[in-house]
Amino acid sequence: MSEEFDDESYGVLSSEELKEIQEQYRKQKLKDTLTGPIISTCIHIIIIICASFFKGETKAKNANVEISQKMEEVIDEPPPPPPPPPPPPEPEMDTEAETINPDITETVDVTEDIATEVDEITDEPPAAEVMDDVELMSDVKPSTSPLTSAKMFSSRSPNAKANAIRKYGGSGVAQQSLGKALDWLAKNQNPDGTWGSGHPHSMTSLAVLTYLAHGETGKSKRYGKIVSKGISNLAKWGNSTSSFPLGRAKERNVYEHALVAYALSEAYAMTGNFNLKTPMNNTIRFICNNQHENGGYMYSYKKTGDSNFSNACWNWQSMKAAKVAGCDVPELPAAIEKSVAHMKKHATATGFYYRLQNKDKRDPSMRAVGVLCMQLLGAQDDPACRRLGNLIVKEDIKLLKWEEHGKHNAPAGFYLYWMYYATQAVFQRGGSDWTKWNKIFQKQLVDNQHPDGYWLSPATKGIETDRNAMIDIDNKVYSTTLCALQLTVYYRYLPSSVIKKSGATKASPKVNDGEEIIDIF
Repeated sequence: MSEEFDDESYGVLSSEELKEIQEQYRKQKLKDTLTGPIISTCIHIIIIICASFFKGETKAKNANVEISQKMEEVIDEPPPPPPPPPPPPEPEMDTEAETINPDITETVDVTEDIATEVDEITDEPPAAEVMDDVELMSDVKPSTSPLTSAKMFSSRSPNAKANAIRKYGGSGVAQQSLGKALDWLAKNQNPDGTWGSGHPHSMTSLAVLTYLAHGETGKSKRYGKIVSKGISNLAKWGNSTSSFPLGRAKERNVYEHALVAYALSEAYAMTGNFNLKTPMNNTIRFICNNQHENGGYMYSYKKTGDSNFSNACWNWQSMKAAKVAGCDVPELPAAIEKSVAHMKKHATATGFYYRLQNKDKRDPSMRAVGVLCMQLLGAQDDPACRRLGNLIVKEDIKLLKWEEHGKHNAPAGFYLYWMYYATQAVFQRGGSDWTKWNKIFQKQLVDNQHPDGYWLSPATKGIETDRNAMIDIDNKVYSTTLCALQLTVYYRYLPSSVIKKSGATKASPKVNDGEEIIDIF
């Protein structure tokens, strides 16, 4: 029996209804799937917006930060000062250098370090570490108290040196001559760090002073090892108090001892190396304790009887350098006062004595020595210093000729010795006097330098060039350092005074011949 099948009777869905139900399911499923992420995203956005309005507390930096700089102990020194009169020979002495630092006395081969071509001087970085932050020379006013001026050596820094050369009329050609001289000195240093042969104390001191004047210390890239070895010898000698006074020149070691003290004082001032303070103090104390009773000095450091103005000059310069360096020898201030009083007392209308017991003529060399020492020791405004300075620029400039000036008793017979002091004295005056002198002396030095870089004094007749142990290498070192130091005059020391021309037409006292015989050695 067949019966028709009825879908509705059993609740069977039609295809349309099934499609509708499936569509509703998909929509619900999609809704359930998206709701969670959307809510989470909204919550995160709200959190970020809230965080942007939150201001955290900034922790202040600690302003009290203490920075200490450790100074490297170096026994190096720098550029060149004026050399002294060469004394006669003395018994042979062991020249092997005793080192402060074992590294300092190594033998240095400078043939590779020193270039044949001389670079521009202003491009070489001097190593005076204490000079780096000083104002430029053009911004520094002349000091009126050189003995207490902390800026006395400030013009030796790289920038200040370049400015000083421009400001005071230094020529590029002349500074290149100076560079050649420094190279020559480097190549002719002895293996033990000294210079010269007959008078190593004097020659080494002059060479070290020359490098120091140029701003070179043991940290100098070009000359550092050279300077270090030289200073090491100075320190050794300064510590050997049992051999005071220093030098091989017997009674004339009054020059040699003073030069060592001078170089040690400048080296200590420029490096701040504490190892140099004791030898500086030792040599300066001896100078103060062995000053002549009248405030001057004499051969063998005799304290009574006759005195010698030339003997005194290097000792007075060493006092100046020591004072600036901060030497704390108790006797130093009184010794300086006695020295200035001595110069004021014995200044005549035409200058200063050579031997106190000799009268009449006053030689141009001693005139230049006295004027410079008065300027350096703070008496630049004294009437005698002004008066004798006028005589140098009006009369003595006529002697500024590179030629033989005669024997010992002739004016400027020791030509480079006289020229060294006179050039510095006129520079300290400044103004038109310096402008005129500057043009002459620079050309003389440039024109008369040997192609190898050294100089020889034109005083050739047994005066500066062929005297006792001053022949050959000592003569070359002596002449070269004196000339090189003159070419550092622009920046070696700040001017201590600027004397304006009074405009007076009165004639200066004429320098007449006399009987006094001059012998600065």
